Amino acid sequence: MTDRPAVTPSAPGACPQRRAFLAAVPGVVLLPGVLSACGITQPAQPVSTEQATTSVPQTTIPAADIPVGTAKSVKAGGEFVIVAQPTEGEFVAYSARCTHQGGIVQVVQDLHLRCPLHGAEFDGATGENTSAPAPRPLDVVPVSESGGQLTLG
Repeated sequence: MTDRPAVTPSAPGACPQRRAFLAAVPGVVLLPGVLSACGITQPAQPVSTEQATTSVPQTTIPAADIPVGTAKSVKAGGEFVIVAQPTEGEFVAYSARCTHQGGIVQVVQDLHLRCPLHGAEFDGATGENTSAPAPRPLDVVPVSESGGQLTLG
């Protein structure tokens, strides 16, 4: 038989430090979740209800493509834009990105617009949100008319 040195149950100070470390690990791992659950986070910013203006790549389309009292979806660069002529000679344009979750708003009929994702509805004459869940109107896209052509962007 070989003689082995006697093993002492614990070296002074080694186990208590290890045990303290191991006892603290779950708290360190769980602390961020607990703080978050207890509401110790930054308060959410209120959602704006104001209509904004956005830009798109400059695009030209014939004004005759937009009859009075109707809206049409057109592509300006990589962006979809809703162009409308609410009254004779008055042209307006809006980003087709829904202000709820960014779905592409579609023309349902005349000046009635709807997002296919959650059913938010908009007025094509003003861009105003007329049905939830959209929190604000569609973003305005600058549009001008000259010589029978509409310039977006």
